Amino acid sequence: MTELTFAYLLSGVSALLWGFVVIPIKRARTSGRLGIAVAMATGTVTMLALSAGKLGLLTTLTPREIGLYLVTGAMQFTLGCGTYYLAVQKGSLSVAVPITRVKILIVLGLSILMGLEVFRWTLLGAAMLVFLGGLMVGKPLRSANAEERDGHWESIALAIAACIFWAVSETLMGLLPDRIPPMLSNGLLLTSGLVAWCILAAVVGWWRELLAMPRHDVLCFMAHGLISFSAAYALFIWAIQLAGPPRVVIITSTYPLISALVGWVAYKEGFSPRLGLGAVFLVGGVILLQFV
Repeated sequence: MTELTFAYLLSGVSALLWGFVVIPIKRARTSGRLGIAVAMATGTVTMLALSAGKLGLLTTLTPREIGLYLVTGAMQFTLGCGTYYLAVQKGSLSVAVPITRVKILIVLGLSILMGLEVFRWTLLGAAMLVFLGGLMVGKPLRSANAEERDGHWESIALAIAACIFWAVSETLMGLLPDRIPPMLSNGLLLTSGLVAWCILAAVVGWWRELLAMPRHDVLCFMAHGLISFSAAYALFIWAIQLAGPPRVVIITSTYPLISALVGWVAYKEGFSPRLGLGAVFLVGGVILLQFV
């Protein structure tokens, strides 16, 4: 197995994990701006505990690299995931999740501008297919129920904000030092995000709400922290170290298909030919990527 193929495999596992982990987010009723703290804390403790033998590598970080971790972690987790949590809770899974696929095109453009990737028509084609597939697996507003209609446009706005934060931070992940192992690197990003959230919470006064969070919701966000912030992100960062941001993001961006299927099975969200066509585009994009 080549290094690139292994990176694609890691990306695929991440996509699978992210596709299913929307379930605990949807089941929680507490606002995502609070739940993000529980998920980040869970992920931070998990990643740093598993990286205990490598903590000495932190002394090799330069001030520039530390700053890069701080900015990337805050954008990816505090801002990106925080707004994404809210988007999922405000609207339908099959509406909020696919919209964030816009980030594929942003990541590709930023990576080319920053010298992390070379422009290729086949790469752009793969990105466009996955982008269009992600949109197709979403459902139109007319098919949403009354509750989803009320939060539809707010959910879309939050999802767009999340995809911008994610696009920038995931491109910056391509600049993180390769000498730092994926789990430790992920732990540093989560720590940065948690610190940023604590500062924000102290300013706006979220602490009382956080302490009053129901046990059920705490467990939901802890599950998300273990599955997504720990396992999926560690694999994602590892894949980026091997293949670069655009190629990895193209594969991980297929997870809306999994989320749409979860919405169909678990939440009785409609299954239509539109979803089938979206699946064809998503799979086609991944296949085309193999020829880049």
